[in-house]
Formats: sequence, structure tokens, C-alpha cells
Amino acid sequence: MVTKEHDTKKYCCFYVSDFHLEMILLPYIKSNINKCKIVIFTEYNLKDSVKLLLERINFNKEDKNKILNLNWNEKIKEEISREKLEKSIVIINGGVEYIEKINKNIKKLNLQNIKIIDCYNISKNNIETAGLEKKYDEILNTRYVKN
Repeated sequence: MVTKEHDTKKYCCFYVSDFHLEMILLPYIKSNINKCKIVIFTEYNLKDSVKLLLERINFNKEDKNKILNLNWNEKIKEEISREKLEKSIVIINGGVEYIEKINKNIKKLNLQNIKIIDCYNISKNNIETAGLEKKYDEILNTRYVKN
């Protein structure tokens, strides 16, 4: 679902626990944290589990600090701004309605050069992945993460 006029790339990932989500996202974030801005919108606070996981993995201290300093508990409280998201990777985590709401707000901004990763907890939300995955360019998982 690449839209050429906006150069938007859409990814998704399906996970069963916060730690599983973070094991999928952290290598991707680590490989991109020095290349572009990363913005996280999450319906659920992930700060504590990310902190615990970062204490146990083999990343250098600088990367760990950069990753930990991302806003792992940001719910949308106001209108999403163009300046915040332009030329960034946007990670959206939550229920289907929350993810759709954030995507709708992002689409209104008509942004250029953006990657969006929608993260679905399949154990909490009874999500049928077969139809959902067809809306995305790629699926992120623990085996395969492409920049």
C-alpha cells in the first residue's frame, strides 16, 4: 500500500505481550534511531517493560539511553502536528480503534517521507490478522526487520 505521491510506507506487527512487541521493535528502532526521528503513540504505557528489557539486552549504553528517552507512554491528547511527524518513523500501538484514529489524523496532514508501524496485540483484542495484513507493505516480526 505504498502511495507514491506521499511516499508513505506502512508496516504492521502482531504481538501477544508487551515484551514480545518490544522484542520486535527494539532492533528496528536501534537501526534507525540515529538516522531519523522516531515518534511513538501508545494507548498503553510501555515505559517500565522497555526499561526492564533494555537492562537485559546487549545494546550499547548510548543506544539504550536514546531508546529509553523515546516517549513510551504517549497517548494523543491534542491534535497531531506536521512538525512532530515530518520525515519520521511513527509507531502506533493500541486497540484497532486507537490505531485507526491516529492513522486518520496522520493522513489529514498529507505528510511526505514517513513510515508508519501499526502494532496490534492479538491476544487482547481478538484481531483477525489474515485480512488486516493485506493493508500493509510489510509485517515486522522477530525474524525479519527491514529498514
